[in-house]
Amino acid sequence: MKTRESIPRKLILIIVLIISTLISYAQEESMPGMSSPFATEGYVIFSNGDTIYGMVRQKMKYVENNPVVIVFKNRNGVSTEYNAADIKGFGNNIQVWEEDNPIPVSLGTEDYLTLPSYKKKIPVFMHRLLDGRITVFQNRSSAIITSSEIEKTSKMDGVGFSYTSDDGLSVGLRYRTKARVIRERSHFTSYYVFKDGGDYFKVDKDNYDELFGTLFGDCQAIDLELNNNPDLRKFKYFMLLTEIYNQMCYGDLMI
Repeated sequence: MKTRESIPRKLILIIVLIISTLISYAQEESMPGMSSPFATEGYVIFSNGDTIYGMVRQKMKYVENNPVVIVFKNRNGVSTEYNAADIKGFGNNIQVWEEDNPIPVSLGTEDYLTLPSYKKKIPVFMHRLLDGRITVFQNRSSAIITSSEIEKTSKMDGVGFSYTSDDGLSVGLRYRTKARVIRERSHFTSYYVFKDGGDYFKVDKDNYDELFGTLFGDCQAIDLELNNNPDLRKFKYFMLLTEIYNQMCYGDLMI
């Protein structure tokens, strides 16, 4: 016979497991799109383009593994529940706790935009990993590579960029991305991609070679980088090459 204490004990166990998971992410590498069970600082973008800042919490409701409902508390303390169809998107500042440190560590703001889900075409919040001429969204249902496909000993010296596993990506004199961020984005075996504002499509290991020209074939600067570093053609460097493309290949259309 179950006692009244059994339920609280189960809740305590669940909380301990959640905290342990968060600690492990902070100590090693975080996983993009990790839904926080707590409200965090963030923002909401309304249909008219207005942006309001406050506290954001994702509810555990999903379509095709994408969140569809958030609770937003504004600066006046008023909480409102929004479905993906109600707003243009939201962002939240993901925080984790390191072992023996009561102060949370910020992992930066994650941006979510309202898009039709890939199969059912139902409005969902889709996590944007990278923005530019090529915009990349996370496929939360794709297989997760537990240790990054980008080897931690990687080093590339390009014509207009440089990348090392310690220092990250540098393009030109000003653009920088930390190596940790690049590794986090490269944890997945497939992605959803927009090119120059067109319809989005899925990119994975199986169709990458077929789509490579569509993605990167309109920029001579990328041809030079590929000649200098042939390994950039491999799928494991998709997110790295896309970021380089977005910085070097402006074109006439921007998202």
